[in-house]
Amino acid sequence: MRRFFVSPDQVQGSRITLTGREAHHFRSVLRLRCGQVVEFFDGCGTVYQVEITTIQSNLIEGAIVGQYVAKLDEPFPLTLAQVVLKGKKMDVVVQKATELGVNTLIPVISRYCEGRTKSTGRVARWQRIVIEACKQSGRAVPMHIAPVTSMDTLSVVDYRYRICCWEKEKQSLLLSSYLEVAGAILLLIGPEGGFHEQEMEWVRDNGFHIVTLGPHVLRAETAALAAVSIVKYVGSLAGAGC
Repeated sequence: MRRFFVSPDQVQGSRITLTGREAHHFRSVLRLRCGQVVEFFDGCGTVYQVEITTIQSNLIEGAIVGQYVAKLDEPFPLTLAQVVLKGKKMDVVVQKATELGVNTLIPVISRYCEGRTKSTGRVARWQRIVIEACKQSGRAVPMHIAPVTSMDTLSVVDYRYRICCWEKEKQSLLLSSYLEVAGAILLLIGPEGGFHEQEMEWVRDNGFHIVTLGPHVLRAETAALAAVSIVKYVGSLAGAGC
């Protein structure tokens, strides 16, 4: 079933009105027709099944024929603090982190960060990527993208668990033993050039568990997706026993 994003203010009673970019995509690209049933999500957890009743040049209207509220509570909500990567590598991390269920992404500026002066201007693009990834993956609540922050001002106080992946670390972490009780997780992933030793001192001082992802040096975007997948999987197993 086709999925579309609709803001809550476009839901009026038993009807939904779609305008702008999404309406154009609906009519001119997908060429959907009246009478078809499609799915809308409002970004707050509610998903609607809607029968289309009106298709105009910049206006789509439909009648809500069903709806449900997605489960939002997670025992181990995951925040990915990703040092900003160059070009489309960061786009890939944003897309796949959304698909994998990351709750929040914090773009981080570090010493070896690529394109640091352009990072804030890329946030709008990342937000569009998040919405498209939600459509594809069936996710009901988009991943939140926090403001770009420097590494030394990254706040860690709200996280019970703090994990940093570092290619020079020799120790591994048994996550199934580490994630003992429910709590928020902060996962820190570095840039293409790795972390500076002074940054690693900050990591240690702020209570991170520093771990390796294996014997091979991974690309930054590969490290992010591998680490997220591992943490989400182990968290789901631990959460089942909470």
